[in-house]
Amino acid sequence: MSANMIDSPHEKSIKFLQDVCQMDGIELLKTSTIYKITVRIRGRSGRHYEVVATRPIGLFSKVGWETSIIGAAWKNDFNSESTRSYTVNLCLNTHGNKSHLPIGDRLASLVLSLHDDLKLAMEIPLVAQFIVCPREDLYHIYTFQDDMIVTQDMIDEQDAFDEEYDFFEEDEFDAFDEMGDLPDNWLGGDSEDIVDDEEKSTSTQDLSAFIMQCFEQTKNQS
Repeated sequence: MSANMIDSPHEKSIKFLQDVCQMDGIELLKTSTIYKITVRIRGRSGRHYEVVATRPIGLFSKVGWETSIIGAAWKNDFNSESTRSYTVNLCLNTHGNKSHLPIGDRLASLVLSLHDDLKLAMEIPLVAQFIVCPREDLYHIYTFQDDMIVTQDMIDEQDAFDEEYDFFEEDEFDAFDEMGDLPDNWLGGDSEDIVDDEEKSTSTQDLSAFIMQCFEQTKNQS
């Protein structure tokens, strides 16, 4: 049984990955579970990468491996929560047309590509962007993608918008949907007429009053 396990495609691929990690600048970290594989790589550019592959625990799980790639200017940036702020996600197509291969083979291929990151940067622009980005600027960046760079400010703004949106109850949105169309004459005249600032202000107040009236009516009916 032991021989069969060693000869399995998965075990062979892991052994191949272990051999690759004997190269200078590539380190296979020890983990407490066989369902997590972590490799750290120093690229030719001097930048550092952490590749983490995980899958749900269970011998019969049909969920495949998920792989993430983190980039850093300094190797020590991986070692603490404070310096982790200077690391970024790299959204690379990690497996591409190699999805049929065992995870060890796929990771070995990825690790070797990142080890020669200068060559990889000529093929994948986001790798080049990461390599030339100053470390201090990495602090403000969340992820490098093919089509854009996502900053932490963009993430914070989206979170703030989501919180503001969640402030309203679902039935309040339904109430506005049930108000129906505004009356044609809510402006108090022909919509093509030119109105001065005072009339515009009055019209805006009338609209606000109309919306609140409809909203209160809908709440009372419910």
